[in-house]
Amino acid sequence: MFVHYDRYGVVDDYVYYYLQCIANAGFCIVLVSNSPDLRATDLAKLRELCGLVILRKNVGLDFGAYKDGIAAIPDVRALDTLMLANDSVYGPIHHLGSMVEKMDSQKADVWGATDSWEIKFHLQSYFILFHSRVLASDHFAMFWKKVRCVQSKAWVIRNYEVGLTRHFQQGGFRCRALFQYREVATRITDAVIARKLLDGETLDQTRKMYLTRILTSIVSGTPMNGSHYFWDYLITSMAFPFIKRDLLHRNPVRIPFLTYWEQLIKDASTYDTDLILRHLERSLKNRSV
Repeated sequence: MFVHYDRYGVVDDYVYYYLQCIANAGFCIVLVSNSPDLRATDLAKLRELCGLVILRKNVGLDFGAYKDGIAAIPDVRALDTLMLANDSVYGPIHHLGSMVEKMDSQKADVWGATDSWEIKFHLQSYFILFHSRVLASDHFAMFWKKVRCVQSKAWVIRNYEVGLTRHFQQGGFRCRALFQYREVATRITDAVIARKLLDGETLDQTRKMYLTRILTSIVSGTPMNGSHYFWDYLITSMAFPFIKRDLLHRNPVRIPFLTYWEQLIKDASTYDTDLILRHLERSLKNRSV
């Protein structure tokens, strides 16, 4: 289940690449676009790649689209696996199939790529995978039945993104992220200490200040958005397959040195960074990365 939105009705090349990777991983794609006036050329191309294409107005944001897409599946209970994904990330930078294979149904019923401890512990909704035990349960239908089309992003995050994980945990299902915040935070802390990065002249002052900021939050237990703060470590050291689109577009928490995103991705993978660059050139305003 892949959700797309573009205010101009464009489907960018980075989206087509992501969709092809999903298909290559063995999934039949239901694409739900919150841009009801897609270009005819894009619509034709999507119909060749996807099992079903649904066009709808941009109401209810991603969760409204997920709900409508799930409603179009004849028998959700018969599925082995259901992946929810959207176009809010660039990638996959690393092999998507390898990541999906690690999302073992014996270890968890609901998987996310990353988790967050902001507000409450939850799986981040840009990539979630449900296994058959959940899909066959009444809890799955109950959650989506309650989803309403609300336009407030903050409200949707609190009640649906955070609420999804809480709902299934309360139903007795194991929810787990493949790239866990606590594991990444621990590995970064250990690496900084082992390499003595805050000592001497190893790093310039700006990098030292940034690392100090991260370590202070980790040690104090203050949760951070790992897909932003740890973006470079995730890609280079843990084979994380995505970079958040919002990170390059807005950089809301002011991560330094984002101008190195392209070289970092090229050094870590064979991903064509022009896919990202073409989208940035078309969509970015009053900002350069």
